[in-house]
Amino acid sequence: MIRFTKNKALIVILLTILMLTSGVGCNRILKRPKEQESKQSQEQKKSPPKILVSLENTTETMIKSIQEVMEKRAEAAKQEKPENQEKSSQEKANLGDKKEGDKSGGKEGDKSGDKEKQEEKKPEEGGGKDQQKQESKDKQAKTEPLDWKRMQKSVEKLQKSWSDYVNMALKDGASNELIKGYENQLDILTTKVMEEQEESLLNTANDLYKYYPKFFDLYKHKAPPNIKDMKYHIRKIIIDGEQSQWAETLKSMDAIKQAWDIAKSRMDKPDRDLNRRVETAIDSFSRSVKQQNTHLVKLKGNILMDMLEEIK
Repeated sequence: MIRFTKNKALIVILLTILMLTSGVGCNRILKRPKEQESKQSQEQKKSPPKILVSLENTTETMIKSIQEVMEKRAEAAKQEKPENQEKSSQEKANLGDKKEGDKSGGKEGDKSGDKEKQEEKKPEEGGGKDQQKQESKDKQAKTEPLDWKRMQKSVEKLQKSWSDYVNMALKDGASNELIKGYENQLDILTTKVMEEQEESLLNTANDLYKYYPKFFDLYKHKAPPNIKDMKYHIRKIIIDGEQSQWAETLKSMDAIKQAWDIAKSRMDKPDRDLNRRVETAIDSFSRSVKQQNTHLVKLKGNILMDMLEEIK
């Protein structure tokens, strides 16, 4: 009887220990951090298809090509300024000589002077300044034109690649809203390129790029797709800043900070040193945006973009 009681007690103790240890294990499983769950779901996803990578690369190449042309035009405009200043100073000197001649010429000089003044005023009355600006733009477009043939080949490639990828995207979990949004934006970009509409072309191409983070989020990744979100908003800030739309830049700046916070939380092996440098660059970029300094915004925006390319 005693032996049976001892054995029974031993069995109860062993069962209690097993229940406690299994309970702890269950609690660990139930209380698993969200980060671990997201990492597990990432491991279950497949790698991004090559066709999606190709779509993104083609769009980014188009954006860079347009930016290069814009930068060359801006440089050409800077070189033209000294010449224009010399012309304006020479014109002022000529006007001064005419005034002196008018004074010495009496009434006849006054009449001829009035005629000259009227002739000088005519271009301004007809929108002379706007006309000069347009002529300057037209001149720049001729000296630094966009390679429209190359652009057309790019949009044709985008349309072909998209038709091959769209069904795959739906199978991989892309929403109908995402599909329709991308298609509409691609059609807008294609129309602009085919009709050689240069106005807001850079903005249109960048607006197509904003869809790629959402597509890449359907797949396994090392660098979080939110980094691509940041690139889109940095470019948008530079574009809006050059058009003096500073109210829009503040919204984009908030979006950059939010995307960065999410990106950090999704990094498998974060490079702490690189992350600190990125955060410093974001703060510096933000200050320039608040100052509405176009030159600094462009410079610091490009520096930040280069840093984001280092995140792998």
